[in-house]
Amino acid sequence: MTPQGSLPRTVRIRIIALIGVFIGAAMLLLFVPSWTLPPLSDSLYWNGVLAFLLVAILCDGWFLRASFANVSSSVAFLAYFASVMLFGHPIPMLIGGVSQVVAEIFVRKKPTQRVLFNTAQHMVALGLGGLAYTALGGVTALGPEFSFKVIPFVALAVVFFAVNQGSVAIAVAISNEMALRESWERITGGMRAYDILASSLSVLLAFLYVKLQIWGLVILVFPIFLVRQLYHMNLQLQAELEEKLELMVKAIEARDPYTSGHSRRVAEYAGAIARDLDLSAKEVDAVKRAALLHDVGKIYEEFAPLLRKEDKLTPEERIVMQTHVTRSAELVGNVSKLKGAVLDSIRHHHENYDGTGYPDGLSGESIPIGARIIMIADTLDAMTTDRPYRKALGFDQVVDELRKYAGRQFDPRISEVLVRSSTIRRLIGVVDGYPSRPPAVATYGGRFGIERVGRVAAHLKWREQEERPSRV
Repeated sequence: MTPQGSLPRTVRIRIIALIGVFIGAAMLLLFVPSWTLPPLSDSLYWNGVLAFLLVAILCDGWFLRASFANVSSSVAFLAYFASVMLFGHPIPMLIGGVSQVVAEIFVRKKPTQRVLFNTAQHMVALGLGGLAYTALGGVTALGPEFSFKVIPFVALAVVFFAVNQGSVAIAVAISNEMALRESWERITGGMRAYDILASSLSVLLAFLYVKLQIWGLVILVFPIFLVRQLYHMNLQLQAELEEKLELMVKAIEARDPYTSGHSRRVAEYAGAIARDLDLSAKEVDAVKRAALLHDVGKIYEEFAPLLRKEDKLTPEERIVMQTHVTRSAELVGNVSKLKGAVLDSIRHHHENYDGTGYPDGLSGESIPIGARIIMIADTLDAMTTDRPYRKALGFDQVVDELRKYAGRQFDPRISEVLVRSSTIRRLIGVVDGYPSRPPAVATYGGRFGIERVGRVAAHLKWREQEERPSRV
């Protein structure tokens, strides 16, 4: 979540209101249901409460940090679920609340608002999960015999994760002003199946404590470590992919610094368009990655003399330059995680909607949607970027050109989404119809040709003879 001080006032108000709702819900769930506690002389019960509180604090303190929105996670839910099966209400909520306060203040060192929010939402998730567990016949008892029922336990896990992850997704969506769907998908991160499977370890945790008390907890230290490592490996794989992407971008930058800036802007625009098209978070990521790497094949030596050439390319040289899309796809194909949608979008980002593009002459909906988005995002950057022979075009001019060539080079639906996108206007900083962001200037010393980065004439073919000089 974004630091509160840097958020707009309306967003801060919404965050505060959200925190208030969860605190109120936690208090209702804590005090409205009737409950009684055993006497302090019941050492088995209270020693168990203390033991599971310590396990929860240790798990919460041994947290993992995701790359998205500064969100952290832990395997403390194992101790939480076991406490629901062993202790009556309100002990699980108190264990969750206390462990969160300790971890948030002393380990993560979070500001007060985040401490309040995370503590309250965990208590609500445990309170509702516990109610679902008991309502479906789940047995809560710490005695000589252990009782377990599958359906109540599954209900506990599903309700807890839905409330826990959903509340964080809402907070992130509000503070980062993004769609709730995307926030939810990024929070869960494809780990739903892992969450449910890992939860089964809490059943073993409760069983061993009933049978062996403290030694049962000791036995499960290593399995809990393995579950934590499973989550860590998933986060690590994502981080390694981002490192590979960064390495590829640096390779582009080494050959042509402007191309790197161009590719990053195109990735921004493509991601914004994909969100406006209401694509899933996974699809948005694939489009952004493909946009970032769409020209990576130009790092091959065969393109160097063409990029440096000051005169217009010959027909033969244009044919060679057009192979950069397949060369880019071949290079990206060496990374297994980038195969599929990313690779296809890179290969086909020069396919025209009417079938006149390359390399395969695809048309219409047969062109991957990522390629159609990159085509138009690429053109947008070209038109809104200063060139040595002209200033960046006004947004009204951009709109005219996009609509003129919609159905020929561009997907008409995507063109209209871009034209109406407030996010795109904000990214290029449109003020009084013109981009107000610091202009990115094409400083290359070569010619303005059909395949040079920033291909306005290549994409649009507008006023080609009048406006394209043979030398710059």
